[in-house]
Amino acid sequence: MSTSVTLHCNTTYGFSTCAASLITDRLTVEEARQVGAANGWRYVNGRDYCAGCSGSSTKPRLIVAVNGTELGNRVRADLRLQTAETTLHALVNGASAGRWRYNAERMWNGPGPHFGEEFVGTGPVDRPVCVAATGPADSPQGMADAAYIAAVDPDVGRAVTAVLREAFETVHQEHGLVESSLAQAAVDLADVLLREEGER
Repeated sequence: MSTSVTLHCNTTYGFSTCAASLITDRLTVEEARQVGAANGWRYVNGRDYCAGCSGSSTKPRLIVAVNGTELGNRVRADLRLQTAETTLHALVNGASAGRWRYNAERMWNGPGPHFGEEFVGTGPVDRPVCVAATGPADSPQGMADAAYIAAVDPDVGRAVTAVLREAFETVHQEHGLVESSLAQAAVDLADVLLREEGER
């Protein structure tokens, strides 16, 4: 069983608060504050302040793994990024090639069981190939789904895999440590891509 202690920055800005947090693999708050001190955090008058709010020159980092230790029985962040990149890359390569399009003024009138439905197409504009049919013509939900599917076509998937790859290389160099909000966003993306059936 893994235990972690998270420090949260107590800085307030008018009606908002600082969102910085520091996840450690320590067992007590006192031990977590020692990790925080090594990463530019300060503990003053019973409150924790992140490196940025402390005016520290120490580069702040969000610790998700220390010396290969996994928190909460989760695989290291860099390995999750790598797995998500590989998984998405395979899906992109298996998808219909070309730019995907959706035209709200047209319904599918080609062969197959989806005649009269909203659809996403690829290929020539005048002779598209149906990638996905999303519901009866003029159905608001079918139209919204088709527009979304067309917006995240394989070109977008390739761009996302590039982001995951770049984040993997950055986090891997830091032995699984996530040191920026951008890298954390990529890890969050990887976790969504890798979620199991039934997970939210």
